[in-house]
Formats: sequence, C-alpha cells, structure tokens
Amino acid sequence: MLAAPSILRADAPYKRTLRMQSLNSGEKLDLVYWADGDYLPEALKRVEWFMRDLRENKSAPTDPRLLDLLWEIDQNTRSKNPIYTMSGYRTEKTNAWLDARGNGVDPGSFHMRGMAMDITQDFLDPEEVYRVARKLGRGGAGFYPTKTPYVHVDVGPVDAWVYPTPGRPGRDQEYDELMAAESGTG
Repeated sequence: MLAAPSILRADAPYKRTLRMQSLNSGEKLDLVYWADGDYLPEALKRVEWFMRDLRENKSAPTDPRLLDLLWEIDQNTRSKNPIYTMSGYRTEKTNAWLDARGNGVDPGSFHMRGMAMDITQDFLDPEEVYRVARKLGRGGAGFYPTKTPYVHVDVGPVDAWVYPTPGRPGRDQEYDELMAAESGTG
C-alpha cells in the first residue's frame, strides 16, 4: 500500500520534472517541462517526439495537462524510478490496427489526440498506480491486469475502469458507487 496522506496537485509552486522510459524503444527522457509558472516549449517538443507513434514514426502535440497528470502520479507514488511508457500518441492507422487485433482499443481513443498514455512504474503495484490516478480525478484512469499489467491515464472526462479479465468486472464498481453517491443517484 502506498502511504500518501494527501494528494499532491499540479498547482504546486516549483519546477516540474518528468523521468520516463519507453518500454518499446528503450528511449529515456529526463527533463524539466514547467518552471516559473510556464511550460517550456523546447521541453514540450522533446516530450512530443518521445511520445510519438513508433509504428508510423509520427508525432503530434501532447496536451500539457497530461504531463501534469504524469508528474502528479509520480509525486504521489514517490517512485525513485522513471515512469515506464507503453503507448503515447497513436495515429488513426495504428489505433485501427490495434482495434482490429482485438486489444479493446477505443476507436475514438484519446491517444490519437496526445491526451493519453499507458504507463507502469517499476517496483510499484500497477493497481496502486491506478488508484492514485483515479483519486487525482484529472481524467480517465484504467487498470489493465493483463500479462504485463499497466495503467491507462488520460485528460479526457473523469472516468475509471478495470479492463475485463477472467474474474474481474469491466467497470470499477467502487468508483461507480462513489460517483453515484456524489451525484445523488445511488
């Protein structure tokens, strides 16, 4: 269990650094992407290339809110290791290819808009990373307890799910009950 008495938010007044490593290309990225209240344009360009679609070798602008979300997750998990990335930006062609393979890919995926990333963190239970992402409430958080477990995070509408596998539901029941209670429908 992670011991996090309070969730750190991206509006904290200091530099924000991201350390990431692509599990597909082996590339590493370690940079300050925000300082003195502003995103650093050169750093955003480097992140954009790092997150590129490796099948098509194409990049697109990354939503800076995604970087803030990744930073918040990293701060709250207190990991000493980089965030391991599995999938960042995807072209429509790559997204369709993954969908055709039955990978449970959303045809309108936020990956195609530079608003999503699939991640894991070394030496941390991926389900704990998912819980932190879900608790932050900055967008979508999905846990995929597959052979290589990972967490999907995006800066779209707030949502949470667990990818269905034998013995696991397709929705995060605890999250759904909490949302129903907050809206008065549960």
